[in-house]
Amino acid sequence: MAHHYGGQALLRIDDTDRERLVPGAIQGLIDDLRWVGIHFDEGPSEEEIAKADNASATGLGIGGPCAPYVQSLRSARYKEIAEELIRTGHAYRCDCTPERLAKEREEQTARKEMVGYSGYCRSRDVGADVPHVVRFRIPEDRGIVLADAVKGEVRWEQIILRDPVLLKTDGFPTYHLATVADDHDMRITHVLRADEWLSTAPLHLLLFEALGWQAPVFAHLPPVLGTDGKKLSKRHGATFLRNFREDGYLPEAIVNFMALIGWSPGEGEEREIFSLDELKQRFTLERVNNAGGVFSYDKLKWMNGMYIRSLAPADLQSRLKPFLTAAGLDVDDTKLERITPHIQPRLELLPDAIPLVSFLFKDKIDRDIPAMLKKGMDAATAKRICERAAEMFAELPSFDAASAEAALRKLAEEFGLATGPVFIVIRIAITGQKVTPPLFESIYALGQQQSIQRLEEAAGILAAQ
Repeated sequence: MAHHYGGQALLRIDDTDRERLVPGAIQGLIDDLRWVGIHFDEGPSEEEIAKADNASATGLGIGGPCAPYVQSLRSARYKEIAEELIRTGHAYRCDCTPERLAKEREEQTARKEMVGYSGYCRSRDVGADVPHVVRFRIPEDRGIVLADAVKGEVRWEQIILRDPVLLKTDGFPTYHLATVADDHDMRITHVLRADEWLSTAPLHLLLFEALGWQAPVFAHLPPVLGTDGKKLSKRHGATFLRNFREDGYLPEAIVNFMALIGWSPGEGEEREIFSLDELKQRFTLERVNNAGGVFSYDKLKWMNGMYIRSLAPADLQSRLKPFLTAAGLDVDDTKLERITPHIQPRLELLPDAIPLVSFLFKDKIDRDIPAMLKKGMDAATAKRICERAAEMFAELPSFDAASAEAALRKLAEEFGLATGPVFIVIRIAITGQKVTPPLFESIYALGQQQSIQRLEEAAGILAAQ
């Protein structure tokens, strides 16, 4: 959206919840975002990432004029704003102990009242020299209106929040203070966030108002649902971007698919395949649906297959190789180059290639001999077919798919057999299995000498049947 309007997209790390920090998470997030092709114009520098992640961040830095972009490195700024709110009467210090707060909640529950802070410290003038939090003073009998860019006008006749904490005892801000301060300091014009944040919008609007700042445009986006109509969660499958990457999805397909969840390109547009540049040109909030969008793994897999089939073979080859290597295969680039165009139409995910091509990159293969000996084919005949095929391949002056096919069709004629049973024998002798890429292209990819060797090996196995 930022790039659609010629604006700047900022990456900000909201890490104020210290208990949920995971070492290396920031680097993982940035790496995944780069993998899908999302480009940020401003964001944390390498030094900022390294401090927050406690690890080297070489090559991951972005930088920009509003640094730092990591909230844990902006504590002094949040304290300054909290003090300003205290000075103007919009906030106050609170030294209530956890035990006192727990007792308040118990008593409110017993009286069947709304549970929340009672306001005990509102008029106590707690000193700055004692352990305390800073709370925002929610105005009483005050309504508020939000002009939401997706939901339209949202009204709260009364704000039911109970003086929420802005600054914690450890000096770290809550999300509410940090996000408002950062939105102002970083000149954020539009905030697109999950629907679940709508209930806190009154607090954020009040904070902007108390500080005399212009609030950004808020757009609360509907939830992403599973096919069962419930909010997407781990029970539906992979939910981390890294999981999809490891499962063999293409970044182009991920971005395209995600853009179409809850957003439509417009009436009369039936096309579903859009590049990232096309999405930047087309995306506007006006076409975001107010209802939740469904995440269909079947549709994502279909779209991924469409993208795989659109790749140039050389590009697909480079994307397949890491998955084949991770599967323990010793990949030969020439063989992979020869076979890639012939497996491309069969792939939905990149690892789908592993069982199709593994025969090319193994010294020894297991053969499904029983599958070879069907439709009237006996072991003795199959043995002679393998021996004769090896002889014919050895006599070929040049070796490619066409010459291999011609030789094998001639072999079937010599034996007076239909090509089907003969080709099954050859396929299993050379690849070990019935289901492989096209037979003649598989033979060519494997190569003349190795094809002959496997035919001779199969003949030896059949001799012992």
